[in-house]
This record gives sequence, C-alpha cells and structure tokens, in this order.
Amino acid sequence: MPAFPASRRQAAGALHRHVGGLPDAYRAVQDNVSLDAWFPQPSAVAKSELFSHHRGDNSFCEALRFDVPSLIMPYCRDGHDNARRAEETGTGDHIGRDGWTEGVLERAILGLLADDAMRARLKGNAAQMALNPGTDVAAQAILSLIRT
Repeated sequence: MPAFPASRRQAAGALHRHVGGLPDAYRAVQDNVSLDAWFPQPSAVAKSELFSHHRGDNSFCEALRFDVPSLIMPYCRDGHDNARRAEETGTGDHIGRDGWTEGVLERAILGLLADDAMRARLKGNAAQMALNPGTDVAAQAILSLIRT
C-alpha cells in the first residue's frame, strides 16, 4: 500500500460518519470511528487519502477540489450515472451497494490508492479549481446583477 502523504497521515485510519440525529442508536463503535449529526466534511476530505461516498455533487466536488480519489457506492437517482462518469474521467471508481464482497472492496481501495496516473490527474484538476473558484465567480455574478 502506498505511504500516506504527511498532510493526510493524521486522518489515516479514522472514519467520520454522518448519522443525522441518531448517534445514540449505534452500539459497539470502534475507537477510530466518530459519529455525529454533522461534521465539517470538506476539512475531513482534505485530510483523506481516499473518499468513499454516494456520489452526491457536493461530495464529489470536494474530492476533486482536494485531489482525493473517490470510491463511489451510488444508491439513488443520478448517482449511478455520475459514478460511471467518475470512472470514465479517471477520477474515481464505483462499486454497487448490493452484492459487493470484502475482496471487491479491498481491490477497489488498493487500486485507487496505487493509481499514480489518477493522482496526477486529480492534482492538476485541484490546482485548476483553486485558480478558478466557482463559488467566487457565482457570488460576483449575483452581486453584479443586484448592482445593476
């Protein structure tokens, strides 16, 4: 397995799980798992080596912004199509939520962690996103409409 970059090493092995208002419903939670109704997802993604998610737009854009490969397990609507697009663009991989095995999951994770070409693509994409922050562009466009 590749070594974790120093900036992400502190998050290695930690799992943050958003569980809505139900954290007390979980029993026997491991020490490296934190459960809460909310957590600052972008800061967790920025410290991650790999991000597994359902392929919601926010999650996927955060992974792209912080050059983190995505392991997508889609479950609704456009998530399935978006997951295929991540694989086609070389920014992640996807596995079905049903019928996966530990072996399938392990191969997907190790494959993403070892994919140097994907890392290079993600790093270049993140640099472009940092140079052209879409939220700033959108805010300026809204302000210009208000001011006219």
